[in-house]
Amino acid sequence: MGVTVRRAPSGVVSLLLLALAGCGGGSSVPVADAPTSDVGESRAEIRIANSLSTDALVLNALSTNALANRMLATQKLQDLFSASGGDAYIRKQLHDPDAQTFMSYLVSCALGPNQVLWYYNPRGPTPGPGVWQGKAGLCTQWLTSAPTPECLNRVSACLLARNNAFGRRVELSIRGEVTGNPSVFYLEPVSQPAEYDPTTATKLPSFTACQAGETGAQRDCGWTPDGIGSCLAGSQVWVGAGGAVSCPGPALGASTGARMALRVCSGVVGCGTGSDTLLGESETSCSATGPVVGFTCPAEGFFSVMTAPYDSNESGSASVAADPAEVAAYPLSEAEVFGVREGAFYGNIFDSKALATQVYVEEVRQGDITRYRVVGDDAVVDGAIYLRMYSCYDPQWSNGAAYSSHRVCALPGTGANCASKVAGPCWGSTQGAGRCEINDGPEVPGDGDYERCRDPFGGLWKEPVTTFLHDACGPVKDERVRKLCSRTIRTSKER
Repeated sequence: MGVTVRRAPSGVVSLLLLALAGCGGGSSVPVADAPTSDVGESRAEIRIANSLSTDALVLNALSTNALANRMLATQKLQDLFSASGGDAYIRKQLHDPDAQTFMSYLVSCALGPNQVLWYYNPRGPTPGPGVWQGKAGLCTQWLTSAPTPECLNRVSACLLARNNAFGRRVELSIRGEVTGNPSVFYLEPVSQPAEYDPTTATKLPSFTACQAGETGAQRDCGWTPDGIGSCLAGSQVWVGAGGAVSCPGPALGASTGARMALRVCSGVVGCGTGSDTLLGESETSCSATGPVVGFTCPAEGFFSVMTAPYDSNESGSASVAADPAEVAAYPLSEAEVFGVREGAFYGNIFDSKALATQVYVEEVRQGDITRYRVVGDDAVVDGAIYLRMYSCYDPQWSNGAAYSSHRVCALPGTGANCASKVAGPCWGSTQGAGRCEINDGPEVPGDGDYERCRDPFGGLWKEPVTTFLHDACGPVKDERVRKLCSRTIRTSKER
């Protein structure tokens, strides 16, 4: 699922695609035609998506392989991976597609957006260099030095937070603390629409580049996510970038540079011109002034705005505004969009002695041909595969234990192949004693992160991450189990 990993202030983690100079590992030399990362992310957030399937997380030939796991935990990433090959044993394990998926998420959690990790993809039909893009910056030094225990715990928590059994892409807000550095976890002042389809986890065509000069608001390329708004369901709302609601009339919003177009979608994900979630699109108003879109607020009470130059060959910018203020708010912050506290994740995936099963790639010789087979990825293990990973749930869930088990187990409903052990409620409630000592960490007051969380054996973990959702049912989007995502109103005791 898509995780929202909040980005640090501009200049700390500005999103640049950096690429290889020569044939070494990660580099800091910009290259215009660098390959894209395996896991695309919206460029505005520590909003990270959580479309990492639980099966790929718990049964892959790197983290569920004792030797590879130990190598990851004790060595710098540049030594293990490079475009020219890297470590021979690690390269062999990359014949497992789930191992490559796991690494794309590891890099996205650990490295910052100005870092990439090059690797050699040995899989056919066209083996060759690939690159994984950093984003969250939870362990930036891992690229060039061995990770610290704190780093490993933080990245482990991020990885666990980003999995779901169905491999859906669900946008999350991940919150936590790095002592003395509040810029690592902070709340975005403006939250942008997601650019990826939640079901397929693929980038929406509207957010891809246009291949040739294309014009108009009905094209599905060259769009940019602008912001997310809320509104009173059923009310009439106007969104403008320099257009007038009535003619003649004052401009709503503004545009500079090229003539601009607007598109408005229901919810927090962008859309295409023929999408069921399209609320309206416009390229003009009142004798060729800027665009304005009028729409009826959807039942869910949220809408997303996209902007684009009218002509894809030109460039311009839009300052979008919504009206009337009594029924619509725009743009919304991360805290306003992601208001459902899910729970906390903590522990250490990178403990080679705490694996309940093993997965590895073996060579199979067939005459002069060498083939590779993944062994152990079909295992069924009762309970957790990572024996030192834990999760706790927010006490507002009506059935927190069942929800959490469904969230972290690859075989929901069976309690098998789980990425962690569900430790109980994070905070004290009628469902039991709370596992965490702090209900809102002091580094970023008001962000609602659980801190200092204990496992069922009394062990204290100081690097948990807390996840917040927009849609309470997002990670368990299955009509058969929607009852799992019901919520209760907290009592004063739970607060």
